[in-house]
This record gives sequence, structure tokens and C-alpha cells, in this order.
Amino acid sequence: MSNKGLFTIIFSLGLLIVASKSIYIVEETHKGLILRFGKVLRDVENLPEIYPPGIHFKTPFVDNVVLIDTRVQLMDGRPDVFTTKNKEFLDVDTYVQWRVTDFAKFYIRTAGNFARAEGFIEGFVDNGLRNQFGKRTLEQAVSGERGELMGDIRIFVNSKLPEYGLEVVDIRVKKVNYTSRVLNNVYEQIISERRAQAILIRSDGKQTGNIVKAKTDANVLRTLAAADEYSRTTRGKADAQAAKIYADTYNKDPEFYAFLRSIDAYRASFNSKNDILVVSPNSDFFKYLKSAKGKK
Repeated sequence: MSNKGLFTIIFSLGLLIVASKSIYIVEETHKGLILRFGKVLRDVENLPEIYPPGIHFKTPFVDNVVLIDTRVQLMDGRPDVFTTKNKEFLDVDTYVQWRVTDFAKFYIRTAGNFARAEGFIEGFVDNGLRNQFGKRTLEQAVSGERGELMGDIRIFVNSKLPEYGLEVVDIRVKKVNYTSRVLNNVYEQIISERRAQAILIRSDGKQTGNIVKAKTDANVLRTLAAADEYSRTTRGKADAQAAKIYADTYNKDPEFYAFLRSIDAYRASFNSKNDILVVSPNSDFFKYLKSAKGKK
């Protein structure tokens, strides 16, 4: 191979290397900046020059490309302790969705470091949470005004972020718990309240039971008294009616009345085989056994 051919090959390879180092692609999910000798390339307004998605050129071996993600980022915040309006200590765990809105300011304040940007955001979010939880009770913060609380925090944080070229899209609370320092005291307070409530319920139940029992006993006594009165009245009427029947029978036929009374006496006296009666055979008790007319 001649020297001319070898030179052509070396030149072509060098040209390819230079071309590959001169062209760079910014994907549609990113934007780019150029660092020339370690310093960001700026425009006529002395602001970092931002390159949109597409194919771009740079000075080979001199310029370096920094790509910045334009998508919404998710930051999982660290749990922290906050105090509510009614002085309750809470462990609050949050997450934040954020994105870069001004890439020039973002690079100036953070040097394109996303972890540093999240550090700024987390500080502002903590301040917002502390302020907003301090204005609300536990019930308001967790349920009643939770949506309003998150909205107020997002507005507060976004008021601090424009100079960083950042924007918070959404803030959400993942978990709210009592702190471990007061959790045992809370449990003991809950147990004490439940015990007091149980004692009150038992006391009310016992009082109600005594009232019901007293009313029932009174009703039983009234019922028994009414039954006894009715029984006595009925028995008195029956006895009077029986006496009247006996009297009418006696008036119609005294001898037959005497006979019936003797039969009743026999039946009552000889009710069992074991009954023994010792009387004189000539007694009036046996007069109807000797004669149908009752003669001796």
C-alpha cells in the first residue's frame, strides 16, 4: 500500500471521529446544555443556552453535552415529625411530583444535579407542612381539610421555586401516625377512655335493669293481688250459689237433702282402702245404710 493510500485511510478515520464527536442527539424527553472547557455555553443575554430535542452540533473535544430530563420526577420524602394545632406530635411521610420549567435557572442553581434540586424542594415542603399542620387539628389535617392542606402547601412551595427553575406538580401524604414517643400514651389514654365508657355503660345497664326489675315485681304483685281478689270473689260467689242450692234443696225435700249430705260424708270418710272409722253401728252416721228412709 502506498503512502498516499495510507494517508487517505488515516484522514478518513480521523474525519469520522471528528464527525462523531461533533454531532449529538437530544431525545424528546430531555433538553441539552453545552459545557465548553467546563463552563456552560451562554447566549447573548448571558444565560445558559438550552438546546431542544433533535440533532445538534458541537465543537469536538472541547464541548461536553449535559442532558436534563424534562419529565415529571417523583421524590419520596423522608418522614418527619410535625405538631398539630392541638399539640399532637405526628410522623408524616409524603411524596412530591416535580419538574424543571426553566432549564437555565435550574442549571445555574443546581449545576444540573437532580438530587440537589430535590434537597431544595424537600426543605420548602417541610416548612410548608410544619406551617399548615400547625394551623389545623389532627382531624382537620387527616380528613376534613386534607385536600385544602395539600393545596396550600403546593402553593407555598411553588412560590419559592421559580428562582430555581422548578415547579411542584403535586404533593401527597402517604402516611400519618402518632410518634413512637407518644404512641404508648395514646394507647393508654384510649384504653382508659374505653374502660370509663364501659363502666358508664354497665352502670346505665344496671340502673335500667333495676328499674325494669322493680316495674316487673310491681306488675307481678298487682297481678297476683288482682288474681287473689278475683279468686276470692269467684269462690265467694260459688260458695253463695252452692249454699243457695243446698238451701233450695233442703226446702224442697229435707229428707233427700239429709240423704245427699250423708252420701257426701260417706264419700269423704271412705276415700281410701286404708281409711278406718270406729263408730257405733247404731250411730246416726249409718242410718241411710240401714234404711233408704234413714230410719234406725
